[in-house]
Amino acid sequence: MQTLHAVLLGLAAAAGATFFPGMLNMTSVNVSLRAGRRAGYRFAAGMATALLFQAGLAVFFADYLTTHPSVLGNLRQWAVPVFLVLAVFFLLKGLRARVAEAAPGDRPYHGSPFLRGVALAVMNLMTVPYFFTISGWLLANGTLTATSVARLGFSVGAGAGALVIFGAYARLAEWMQRKALFLTRNINFLLGGLLALLALVQGVRLYW
Repeated sequence: MQTLHAVLLGLAAAAGATFFPGMLNMTSVNVSLRAGRRAGYRFAAGMATALLFQAGLAVFFADYLTTHPSVLGNLRQWAVPVFLVLAVFFLLKGLRARVAEAAPGDRPYHGSPFLRGVALAVMNLMTVPYFFTISGWLLANGTLTATSVARLGFSVGAGAGALVIFGAYARLAEWMQRKALFLTRNINFLLGGLLALLALVQGVRLYW
């Protein structure tokens, strides 16, 4: 029962992190539209796998991170340049897509969607502090037991929850394209703007 409880807590934590549209969700939509639903599912699986390990890192090392807060501080500092680099990447990608619209042609999707999903999720450095905050609070008040099995269950639940939500975004990509043409047509610019905003917010929180 404790393990099931831990899994459900992980599912809830992942839902809080991934339910609303963000960089990872909308990139899953982008991959599904560009390379097909199966590629979108594989991309979602890659992101969920990375998120599972990030949640595990946070919950298994919660005690260490509590006594060494500088680790989380370094992650938050590195998040700013990473978000800026990703913002430039998506903005340039959006410009390339506009050029391709002016000169249409096939643009195959290169590389493994799964590995790309893993890489993008790993670059989202704020996931570890998020799961550390959630798991640390749950451990502190006794909602999540401190056993290894419970921590593993929390991590698996987080990965499963992320997989369901990212997969749902990939599944609904075509519907989103029909219902929100402006959104999907300008998705790279929206992602770039979102990442630039995240970098700005994180920078203000760190240095203001």
